[in-house]
Amino acid sequence: MWRTKVLVAGLIVCLGATLPVTAWAMDCGGGHSGSQGSHQGAQATHEHGTQSQAQGTEAGHEHGAVTSNEHTAADSIFDNYFDIRASLAQDTLKDVSSSANALAKAAGDSRATGSAGTNEAQEKTQRSLETEMAAAARDLAKKTDIASARTEFGELSSQLYEYRKATGMTSDNVHAFACDMAKKVWLQESADPGNPYYGRSMAKCAREIE
Repeated sequence: MWRTKVLVAGLIVCLGATLPVTAWAMDCGGGHSGSQGSHQGAQATHEHGTQSQAQGTEAGHEHGAVTSNEHTAADSIFDNYFDIRASLAQDTLKDVSSSANALAKAAGDSRATGSAGTNEAQEKTQRSLETEMAAAARDLAKKTDIASARTEFGELSSQLYEYRKATGMTSDNVHAFACDMAKKVWLQESADPGNPYYGRSMAKCAREIE
């Protein structure tokens, strides 16, 4: 399951140009001794599980975590986005429409659930971006040529990049890249770039944002 981290804007250098870019113990003996050991082990396991559950709940409150439903919706947003990027990087529209429609639905689901632990301004920004992403994904799903699909994907990528920062979600396995030629950003799970705007012809035209 995917988790995200906030990115710090940096400088992108691509093809010589510079572009600023704004997570049973048991007694082995027989008889009564074995029974007593089993009982004690079960009791210890129960107590440990209860304590761990309480600690996990407390940690969730301390960090102001979003609801489990929203985590699921957010994961779906990113998973479908990654699938779209991978297809475009391979110069194909295969599965782009279905993934885009699934992303649009996930963005709508996330918007409907709301966030715990966010202030009014954060909530407003997050919901606005989810609305924009859903609209962009629906438009992307309708594209029948790869050039227009890449243009719409650029809009979606920009929104998702800002969404990641606005929500404050953390991750140690998502990378952000930018292409100076296209003047657009994108996100992917691998540190090895695959440019979705130029595909295989310029797959490595990218610089990771730090």
